[in-house]
Amino acid sequence: MYKSLALAAVIAVSTFANADAFGFPLLERFTIPVFPIDATSFEVIEADGAGGQQLWCAAGIFTTRVMGVQRGDLYIKVARGPSQNVPGRVGIVFTTQPVPDSFTTYSSGVREAGKRASVGMANALCFGEPARRVRIRLPNGNLVRP
Repeated sequence: MYKSLALAAVIAVSTFANADAFGFPLLERFTIPVFPIDATSFEVIEADGAGGQQLWCAAGIFTTRVMGVQRGDLYIKVARGPSQNVPGRVGIVFTTQPVPDSFTTYSSGVREAGKRASVGMANALCFGEPARRVRIRLPNGNLVRP
């Protein structure tokens, strides 16, 4: 019986130790580039396999940590599509200024212009899953975390 338990422990430990080597990350990290456009707008570039949750989170990080805006709403000005700043990449333009036909959303999708969510909600998405870590990379190479 003890041999079976010892074998199970060895298999479990070796599987856990090698999980990342075989493409199963144990702790996902997303480094998402963000490019300021003007005083109220910026582009978030898809990177590291990030989805809508991580892209809204990146927008929240940029809004609070870089722009210094703690309250208010974020809007998708230009939905997911070809990047305005990085050829060959996909980006989403967010703004803190109201856009025509905006509507409140509680989803983290980025495929519709006009979606509106609070800055607080965008930042809350950074902490939705404790194993995920999002940080943004500014054009000067600096990294910013929530």
